[in-house]
Amino acid sequence: MNFKHCILIILLVSYYKVNAQKIYTTEEGHIMMMTLVDDKPIKAESHKLALYLDYDSKVVNGVLDLKTLSTDSPKINALLEQREDPLILRFTGTIPSQDFLSKRHDPINFNWLVTVTYKDKTYKSVFKTTLNHFDQGTTTSCLISARGQVLVPNTGLDSLIEGIDETIEVQFAQLVLRLE
Repeated sequence: MNFKHCILIILLVSYYKVNAQKIYTTEEGHIMMMTLVDDKPIKAESHKLALYLDYDSKVVNGVLDLKTLSTDSPKINALLEQREDPLILRFTGTIPSQDFLSKRHDPINFNWLVTVTYKDKTYKSVFKTTLNHFDQGTTTSCLISARGQVLVPNTGLDSLIEGIDETIEVQFAQLVLRLE
């Protein structure tokens, strides 16, 4: 291997490391949903919410396979488990604060416009969101807490679960590490 190849390899590895540190990733985020099915309250939750935060653009992308939801209804649990096709719900939105990961701050409250996608249907929703500064010993982080509604007719989820109400209340909280 000649000198030029070594330099190219070093540059590629360095580029990868720098870019890899600009994305916060978790595959084990927690999400809760509440709705009515046949006029009975149903609570569902999953610990498999995947979240990706780009530190530069402040864009958050979330991905949830609805098959990972656990509900208090055995009938709905069985319905989700039996589906062969993926039941992927996605959302994306930009956090409108530039400095929440770089320094201490008071809680930041805002209305977060997110784009929700399920199968081929996409629509916008607004989540009430709070960013709380959080000290974790030697590291500093932020807790992103969001709650909002998913409109069932806009997603097509009503074809999946018969008798579901028109809205699903969604809430999640995720700790993200401060960019060092």
